[in-house]
Amino acid sequence: MPRLSTSARSADRDLVKGLNEGDEAALAALYDEYAERLYDYALSMSGDAKVAADIVHDTFIDACRRAPRMREPLDLGPWLYGAARRRCVRRGRAKELFWDRDGEFADPPFPGRAEEDDLGLEWPPADELHGLLRACLSRVEPADQEVMLLALRYGLGSARLGRTLGLSARRAALRVRESGAELEAALRVAVRDAERACAAATGAAEGEGEPGSPAVAVLAALAPTAEEAARAVPPHPARGLSRVLRRRGDDSPADTGTERHAACCRACLRRGRVSPAALLRRAPAPVLPAALRHRVMHTATDPELAGHRADIAARGGPLTPSGLPSQPDVPSPFTRRWLFTVGGMAGALVAAIVAVLVMGPGIGGGPLSWPPFGTRPQPSITREAPENGPRHSGQPSEGPGGGTPTRPVQPPASPQTDEKSPQETGNPQAPSPPADRPVKPGVLVVDPAKVEMYGTKTAQVSLAARSGPVTWTAMTSTNQLILSEMQGGMAEGGTTSLTLTLRTAIIGLPGEGTLTFTDSEGAPHQVTVVWGATLL
Repeated sequence: MPRLSTSARSADRDLVKGLNEGDEAALAALYDEYAERLYDYALSMSGDAKVAADIVHDTFIDACRRAPRMREPLDLGPWLYGAARRRCVRRGRAKELFWDRDGEFADPPFPGRAEEDDLGLEWPPADELHGLLRACLSRVEPADQEVMLLALRYGLGSARLGRTLGLSARRAALRVRESGAELEAALRVAVRDAERACAAATGAAEGEGEPGSPAVAVLAALAPTAEEAARAVPPHPARGLSRVLRRRGDDSPADTGTERHAACCRACLRRGRVSPAALLRRAPAPVLPAALRHRVMHTATDPELAGHRADIAARGGPLTPSGLPSQPDVPSPFTRRWLFTVGGMAGALVAAIVAVLVMGPGIGGGPLSWPPFGTRPQPSITREAPENGPRHSGQPSEGPGGGTPTRPVQPPASPQTDEKSPQETGNPQAPSPPADRPVKPGVLVVDPAKVEMYGTKTAQVSLAARSGPVTWTAMTSTNQLILSEMQGGMAEGGTTSLTLTLRTAIIGLPGEGTLTFTDSEGAPHQVTVVWGATLL
């Protein structure tokens, strides 16, 4: 069984310094320190010995050129594991971790600070351990298997594991907790299945007997002694789960019989004390190829292979800002930030477009306005029509809204000529017009009857006087509509062009309003105004 002692982490700083200086002794020391672990990791991930050897070779050649770029030299271990992991992921990792099924479970081959387990008694046979390992790994996702492999077999803490996987220390610790819980639950199920199989095999071989039968006596004789019970670790958590189910009434008689069998069977007791950490730490380790060290040293030192070394480093992918290999299945912090920003902007744009389309022209309901200006009608200037015709007293009048006074509309002045009137010429037969005859008001004509303001904020409204002079006043239903003039007068046949302006904020929603023109007779003339959504 290969076994490699762990040197102090402070030696990593000297190794990085030697790599930066091109020292061959530093590369040889680096290989002796990490080659066995990296080969075990690459073989577990790929399942192919030749592929694992190629990955280890390329990892060390890449480390000679780019490992000194790290900000922290103590991250040499995570750098090597990360470089090997990137190549394993790019080549395609196996669905389950690979182990030598003919190997023996023994002492941990890679001792470290956390290599001790809680097994003080005899181990189950190797075939049972292989079965438990395969059974629990088959119920765990490949990503969780890898996390447990790095954390338990190679002793990477949360911070170093996070640098290897391209995660923060907090997320790495969370992954370890979640993966450990899944692996522990999978092992409980596997142990419980093995206990049922053992109980069934024992019952089939010896027969189901009543109390006092030989089968019961044999089981009682196999019960652990007081000394063994004192040295034994607490029962497996699966038994605690069974007790909880039994208190709830969910335990079947078969499970109760399995409990009684597991409490007396030595094989079940040994099997129940196995933990996931012990399985992963004591799993068989492969033997490192003897020719791999010479191959790595030759590629790293031969001057004619400089181009090959550069090509190997180029295939290693980009480095993170900390100088560690980036992982292909983990986006970089800059990528995550860019995706978050672009996604937020795209979401806001889509929401704005959907709102404009949904609340665009043609929707039912009343008029919409944004921002929420007041919807009370604007005060306008009107004139009170006299009972016996238009008033020409020259006094101002006020509109019903209490507006400012207006000038009275004077009748059209007659042109001055040099001709004399019939009275001045002394012609007694010429009739004279009556002095108090009122002027007949005309008819106000408003064009158009509907104004559509799509894509524009201004429009024109024309007023005309027919069959006599006309005075008029205007009123708007919303203060988003602004007219260039709110009152006025026209002689017979005269016209007036008014400018209508739509007032909006940065984002204007579709809406509808009304313009009301009142002539001197009090007759209203309404113009419907509709507008669409506006930006800026």
